[in-house]
Amino acid sequence: MRHSNRNAGYLLRANLKQNLKFSLIWLVILIMMIASGAGKLEAAFAGGASGSKEIVKMLRAPGMAAMFGAMPKVDTYNTAIVFAGVMVVFMIILQALWVMPLMIRNTRGQEESGLLEMVRARNVGRTAAITAASLELLIDSAIMGILYFVSLAAVNMGGTDLYGDFLFSLGMVIANLLFGTIALLFAQLTNNTRTANMLSYLVLTAAYLVRLVTDIQHQNLTWLSPIGWFEKANFYTDNNVWALGLALLVSILLAASATMIARNRDLGAGIIAERTGRAKAAGWLRSIPALLWRTERGLFAGWLIGAVVFGGVMGSVLGGVGDILKTNPLYRKILDVGQINAANQTMVLSFLGMYLGIFVALAVTAGVQVAFRLKRDDNLGYLSVIHAEKPTRTTISVSYYCFGLLAGVFVLSAGLLALFFTGNTVLSHPLPLKYLGRLFAASVPAVISFIALGIALVGLWPRLSSLFWLYMGAGLIVHIFRGLFDLPKHAGNFTPFGWIANVPVENVDQTWLIVMIVGAVLLFVLGIAGYRRQDLSL
Repeated sequence: MRHSNRNAGYLLRANLKQNLKFSLIWLVILIMMIASGAGKLEAAFAGGASGSKEIVKMLRAPGMAAMFGAMPKVDTYNTAIVFAGVMVVFMIILQALWVMPLMIRNTRGQEESGLLEMVRARNVGRTAAITAASLELLIDSAIMGILYFVSLAAVNMGGTDLYGDFLFSLGMVIANLLFGTIALLFAQLTNNTRTANMLSYLVLTAAYLVRLVTDIQHQNLTWLSPIGWFEKANFYTDNNVWALGLALLVSILLAASATMIARNRDLGAGIIAERTGRAKAAGWLRSIPALLWRTERGLFAGWLIGAVVFGGVMGSVLGGVGDILKTNPLYRKILDVGQINAANQTMVLSFLGMYLGIFVALAVTAGVQVAFRLKRDDNLGYLSVIHAEKPTRTTISVSYYCFGLLAGVFVLSAGLLALFFTGNTVLSHPLPLKYLGRLFAASVPAVISFIALGIALVGLWPRLSSLFWLYMGAGLIVHIFRGLFDLPKHAGNFTPFGWIANVPVENVDQTWLIVMIVGAVLLFVLGIAGYRRQDLSL
């Protein structure tokens, strides 16, 4: 064992240095989310019992439970209980988006680039790379947990104590370990980063969807989802450490399995065998767009299927959104039937507006992934042969960029159609089609402008392209939590999420629509011009 891990410490130090900026950015985002969430909720509950009751009532609605998780059933709610009910699921997803690509990049990514082959030619053990990655995951998670604990202790929410803050922080650390080791295992099972990332995100999406369905209808089955294990810990109420123990045990088993596979497999190989291709490529693959379709069709199909499933699931909970008003005695006394129906529709439209931001983010992620392939394929040398042939740099970049734009628009369309029509099947008063038109009129330009920004970064400043995810993530967080955290009305206007915040209750503002369209065109052109001036493997 010691022989297999020799010089893992050197690799660990190299990884920590290489990933320092990436991890620091994520840590800042996560700590800001924890501190601001706790502070805003504490201020809301300090405002009086009526305000706190309205917050709890809103969070117990089916649409909010689908988004953030089911609120624990207790007689009296306080800030700490509501904080855990809102933040657990959301923070786990954010943390997974940090550690999963990090673990794959530190293991399979280094193999794919040829770096690990050179390192292993020296006095480095077979499992040193995965050991270094696991230790980095443990160190990063521990630092994150300490900062969580300090932040929560400083806010000192109502209903909390140091044990509750410690257990919440420990739970988030274990969640990091769980999803990080899932990615480590897939990095050993597959032989390329693309498949490893796709399978990791598939598990994360499946865990979220299973939790979503069971939290609304059968909460006893939430144990079927790894995310649900942390919900069942019931932080600040039962403080169920057994649920955390289960997640920790699974994490250890996953890490051990990944290490065992790494010890026995060949360098560059994977356990999951790839299908053997044709001996001779088809003639239609001679063009760049056709080649891109052939290599990215699996990823594209996965995003489409995921968008349809997610849209269908989110649409299925819309039927219970408007019923909140019907079950409220105060509204029944004040409003007649027609007014209640109108208020129900307004509430449903408000939930659609909140969901719209998530579907835009999903579509942008799908499209930008394809656009960013240009940078990755160039760095790995895949495009060297193509550059030596007839296709110009403009043709190559336009092919990648247009495929990314089309992927984003198609994923968005599939998700919105599934959301709208599934929702109409469960609503007692279906929504008119004009609201679907508003959703598309606002979201398509938003998706295109986001992707165009990613395209411009790839073309002009490829080394800074990772900052795109920080920009989009910050905009999405503000879009979702603006109302809950009582943020200013125009707080989200630094991204297109803020420009479409009132859709579909209202039409998108024409000024912002023009800004998005014109901006997207300019950014697209800048991305093409920038790539033409780049050196190979920049």
